[in-house]
Amino acid sequence: MNPETDLDLKYHVLTDLLPGMLSSETPAQLLTHVFDCVSKYFSLDLLLNYWVEERFPYRLQLIHHRGVTEAEAEALLSLDQGQTICGTVIKSKSPYICERVQETTDFHGRILRQMGLRRYACFPIVLLDESRPFALGFGSRTSDTFEPAELETLHLIASQLVHAFERIGRIQNLERQNAVLAETNRFLSSSENRFATIFAASPHPMLITTLEGREIIEANDAFLLLLGITRRDMEMRYGELIRGNELMLQIPEPEEDSSVPEGISREVTFTNHAGEQKVCILRTVRLDFNGELLLLTMISDLTEHKQYEHELQRLSQLHLVGEVAAGIGHEVRNPMTTVRGFLQLMLMQGKNTLEPAYLQVMIEELDRANQIITEFLSLAKDHMVQLKRENLNDLIRKIKPLIEADASVTGKMITTHLTPVDSIEMDSKQITQLILNFVRNALEATDDNGWIQLKTYMQEDCAVLVIEDNGPGIPPDVVEQIWKPFYTTKENGSGLGLAVCFSIANKHGATIDLSTGKEGTAFYVRFKTS
Repeated sequence: MNPETDLDLKYHVLTDLLPGMLSSETPAQLLTHVFDCVSKYFSLDLLLNYWVEERFPYRLQLIHHRGVTEAEAEALLSLDQGQTICGTVIKSKSPYICERVQETTDFHGRILRQMGLRRYACFPIVLLDESRPFALGFGSRTSDTFEPAELETLHLIASQLVHAFERIGRIQNLERQNAVLAETNRFLSSSENRFATIFAASPHPMLITTLEGREIIEANDAFLLLLGITRRDMEMRYGELIRGNELMLQIPEPEEDSSVPEGISREVTFTNHAGEQKVCILRTVRLDFNGELLLLTMISDLTEHKQYEHELQRLSQLHLVGEVAAGIGHEVRNPMTTVRGFLQLMLMQGKNTLEPAYLQVMIEELDRANQIITEFLSLAKDHMVQLKRENLNDLIRKIKPLIEADASVTGKMITTHLTPVDSIEMDSKQITQLILNFVRNALEATDDNGWIQLKTYMQEDCAVLVIEDNGPGIPPDVVEQIWKPFYTTKENGSGLGLAVCFSIANKHGATIDLSTGKEGTAFYVRFKTS
């Protein structure tokens, strides 16, 4: 093509596009209009439009298509972002061009060939607020290459679509806000103004929604605080933050003919937008406002109560074990020491009818029982701690050879990543035991060639110790049980190792959290530095 022809082409395409870009009311209308125009000029017969899914940002959702069958569209409806051309384009924010598809050998080329394409171009569409990025792909089954003017025009169209999508989004947002404002005004102008004042000022989270569709008519500030969002967030990002929220999906609906005046109650657990897990009681009742049925939801936040409950339960169990340990530990240990001494003497003299191997097994089992008693005594309430201001990093460097020796026996690797931390008040013997318990648990949890890493860092006024491994993770139903004394999933475990860790941390005023998944487990021990 010559320059004049190129300019004519761009002019005709953009002239045809402009009316539809200004008048389209939905993204689907806009993209249909775009495809109709470009396919006429560029012999294109496929369009795919993906965006990042709201609830699963690692996946892409097909929101519009042309040139594929419904069966093909069904197969392409939701894809892993990392294995798609559109995902690559969205991540890199750069176009992807593939010509002579039948001659390509890479992974993306194979996908395009399966769709019968001979050329393909995909462009990123990033909105001004960078929310929900898009990718727009054009393909042809009839020609192998793009003319430079075609690519320039398609790229120009993609850049202009940003503004068209922004316009449609603003219009839809304004329409939704106008509808909500109209509903709110109707609500506030009624005789229930006094209720609205109490509703807004209540320290308990409350919201009023429509019965159908659960559109929010009003939510008080306590509700927004519970969800971890601002009122502006709710107004501007309603669909992303509210509609798909776990809490909203669990609101119970009273039966139409329910005669229970207090409505229906349900305990729910959800994660808010600040990443905090909440436990709440939801109570819902139907309200009749000017002849329209609405749903009032009142929420009681039980999160702190549940945390205190779990903490008291843990401490109660530890104290009970500690009292038993303090009462009988020494009385049991003394006769065991005598028996072990005689077994060692028999083994050394060789004057017995038992095999030496049997004697050795007996000695090892006595040693294991002695270790369990030691762990019992560590849980005793009156077990004194001798606090001295020391540095965690110095202690870890001191005991690292001992940890590495344990690891080398099983062929596993220990690494450390220590950053400067403030000194803390600690009993170095007990903190050593805490670290060894965590490390030995991790060594038992990891497979061959596994690794364990010890890290330290400062977080506000806390020195944080992290013990991380690449094991298979802890099942969800086990996580809540692991701190309980005697709970174990190991064949020869005592179930006291982590209980001892929790007890030591409690005596030091420290807290323990964990994160776990298929890629491993990490325990976080936070010590106050002041």
